[in-house]
Amino acid sequence: MFTVLMILIILIGALMTVVILMQSSKGQGLSGAFGGAGGVGTMLGVRRAADVLAKATWVLATAFIFLIFLINLFFLPTEGTEESIINRQMQEQPLRTSPQQTAPQQAPTQEPAPQPQGGGQ
Repeated sequence: MFTVLMILIILIGALMTVVILMQSSKGQGLSGAFGGAGGVGTMLGVRRAADVLAKATWVLATAFIFLIFLINLFFLPTEGTEESIINRQMQEQPLRTSPQQTAPQQAPTQEPAPQPQGGGQ
């Protein structure tokens, strides 16, 4: 079911892209490329083409958003999600006291090793 909905979303997205690009803009966009100078307007009439393409855009966008919400609602996990790794590590490690509260430990001092005395000159 998930795969069918995803394929449907991809098809609606592609169709919506084509419908949006077919709408006329200030420079006629791609609407002038389909069918010469008139494009879609000569097939349906200038006013009707704009109305049909605008309604098709709204319908496709609504179906696209509805399917996205449907997939989100039914196919994404809602419970039992794992906590983040950071939270898990914080719970596993004991709390450390701040360095100001503990007395600083002094490193043991090492005395220099005695130099061997050699009298062999």
